[in-house]
Amino acid sequence: MRREHPERSEQGDTMVQTVIIAPVLFLLIMFVVQFALLAHAQNVAEAAAQEGVTAARRFGATDADGRTKARDSLSSLGPKMLSNQTVTVDRTQTTATVTIRGQALSLIPGFHRNITETSSGPVERYVAPEQDNP
Repeated sequence: MRREHPERSEQGDTMVQTVIIAPVLFLLIMFVVQFALLAHAQNVAEAAAQEGVTAARRFGATDADGRTKARDSLSSLGPKMLSNQTVTVDRTQTTATVTIRGQALSLIPGFHRNITETSSGPVERYVAPEQDNP
């Protein structure tokens, strides 16, 4: 004698699938947004370093000019993109270098990425022409 099973009810299957898939999908979206924020923070730091080195390498400029310009750029481009910001300017007679360091904004707890961007260029200076002795 064979018993037939009543048809299995699929009621609630959609809810179970949603409960399983929704957190995974949400986490995936968070990772995509996190990496976009990371890329943006890196671009902000790079742009600020370039602005700072442009100011520091001008004729008659100082380290302070480059540092001020880099900080101004950081605050206007992305004031909250980098935390623990440090701006280092090194200006020699021939080269100006600006380094920006900071920690990128994080949406995912425990995911902290340090950003370091450096830009350098030759210092504008007057070089007297060589005189030819006949």
